[in-house]
Amino acid sequence: VRKARVVVFRRGTDPWESHKNGLINTVVPEAHIPSHQGPDAQTVLPKLDITTMAAKGPFNIGHLHFAMVQLKNNPERKDVLKVLKNAPRLAPVRTTDGVDSMNAVAEMMRDLHRARADMWEVAYWEDILNVTDGEANLVYQVHNESVVVPENVDAIRALTGLETEGRRSIAKTDDALGITNKFL
Repeated sequence: VRKARVVVFRRGTDPWESHKNGLINTVVPEAHIPSHQGPDAQTVLPKLDITTMAAKGPFNIGHLHFAMVQLKNNPERKDVLKVLKNAPRLAPVRTTDGVDSMNAVAEMMRDLHRARADMWEVAYWEDILNVTDGEANLVYQVHNESVVVPENVDAIRALTGLETEGRRSIAKTDDALGITNKFL
């Protein structure tokens, strides 16, 4: 990645506090740029050139991200898709399958009999992905309550020494929770 520019359209409130301060008929931009997500990413990838902007809206089923990522080596769309499809905890969805919105993704989790409609994976819209002149533009949804669960399980294993190989820990966690890289 040469640089990334990401816009986060985040939930307006936590579900358990919707009765206290839920937004309606508005979008509230974060008061500063960058929003915290970019600097948070840099705590793990310190050399990552990333700027993020965020706004909160009248929903609480996750965050919707719009990413414009300048890549190295000018890959083609098929190359980017191959990387995404082979990555753990990323799963494609398609508008052509009727999964055309955040609530459609949440309903799909219910149809998959996920408790609380949890989505431990990040869902990205495969048919929206565009790669032109080395820049990938993609849209993805993060269920911010449950997406952190598998990484915390992996971190506990690493900190306790129960599993020192990251890929094995990911595989164990994914198997235990039923995490997939393909919903449909």
